[in-house]
Amino acid sequence: MRMLEMVAYPLAREERDAVLGDMLEIGETGSKAIFAVIGLVLRREMLLWQSWRPWVAGLGIALPFSFPLIGSSLGVSWSYLHAVSTNSTGYPTTTLLSLLCQGLLLIGWSWSAGYVTGLISRRTLWASAVLCLAPCLFCETRFHNPSLSRLSLLLFLAPALAGVWMGWRKMRIAPGAATALAMTLAALMLARWNHGGVSMLSCFLLWPTFYLMSNSMRSSVRTTQA
Repeated sequence: MRMLEMVAYPLAREERDAVLGDMLEIGETGSKAIFAVIGLVLRREMLLWQSWRPWVAGLGIALPFSFPLIGSSLGVSWSYLHAVSTNSTGYPTTTLLSLLCQGLLLIGWSWSAGYVTGLISRRTLWASAVLCLAPCLFCETRFHNPSLSRLSLLLFLAPALAGVWMGWRKMRIAPGAATALAMTLAALMLARWNHGGVSMLSCFLLWPTFYLMSNSMRSSVRTTQA
């Protein structure tokens, strides 16, 4: 019975309880029941992938965002190392502002990407996690720099995981807060752009933020109309 519960775990709770209850009622808990439940799980999983949501979460966020966020994490680490190396003469204002701007952008990009991923692909979150972690492992195994730890490549994971958790829990973001986040990140990117600190590719990292803003506004309108 324990094995049957394990293979049925990916099912929605109500359906899982119903399936296990039926198996228990007919006294079927052996290999036949296990294969039957596995078949049901696979059919349900295939139905999930008929929607646009897991594809956008996996191929529109998790995979393509990983490499630029790894690069941004490395950039923040280098800026911090540079700031620390100038400690004897004091922290230059430009260095601190650059580090602050980079850090805020990294947090904003990572959190918003994680939130949207958790929001739109709750049942296929495992696939998004694999697509995100694969580039991380690839870069980790090829990173060799005595000045920085390999963990410096993964600074984005903490805010990203916080965003995933909030999106998965469907925690509501007020339209004002979502708009402020989008506008702040856009302003920070513009400031960095003027100093050659971001590329055109980095603009792609903004789309989850604007999706979040649009989604929060639609939710607010529906709540008002109800």
